[in-house]
Amino acid sequence: MQKIIDEVYQALKDRDIHPSGSFDNGGRFYAANQDLIFVRSPSRKWPFSHMQACRTKKYVEKVCAKFDCQTLEELKGRV
Repeated sequence: MQKIIDEVYQALKDRDIHPSGSFDNGGRFYAANQDLIFVRSPSRKWPFSHMQACRTKKYVEKVCAKFDCQTLEELKGRV
């Protein structure tokens, strides 16, 4: 399981995949799994605070645990 988490983390880090979420009209990114991250809300000064938090190994581990992901593709779809 750790190998799958490491692969997804590396893909996020290398920008091969991107966290799920949406942008508002001001260019601020809001994560789809906001309940798994504890950071400031996006603002004009810090529009990517959620995106940065979603690119951490801790976040990938939490997604894997929450959705009980067993395969690489399943975890990539949930991140």
